[in-house]
Amino acid sequence: MTKSTGLAAFTRKGAASAQQPDAQEQTASSPTDTRQRGRGKGDVVALTVRLPRAEWERVHQLAVSEGVSIQALAVEGLSKVFSEKGLPSLKS
Repeated sequence: MTKSTGLAAFTRKGAASAQQPDAQEQTASSPTDTRQRGRGKGDVVALTVRLPRAEWERVHQLAVSEGVSIQALAVEGLSKVFSEKGLPSLKS
């Protein structure tokens, strides 16, 4: 039997179930499971913010006009929210 590769392999009935373990096996974790979480473990964690295109354009234009990145604008804005609530601001 020849092994199919590429996207066409996923369109055949049964191909996905033969290649992937059962969903219950993926979600069940045993006490001896030694896998560790990989995301969010480093010193810097990525964050996604979703905006409608029109709002993104406004944010982008502000960043360009200020000469800073959208990242810098976001950190500055979040720091102000923390300060308004009497909490320490974010470290930039």
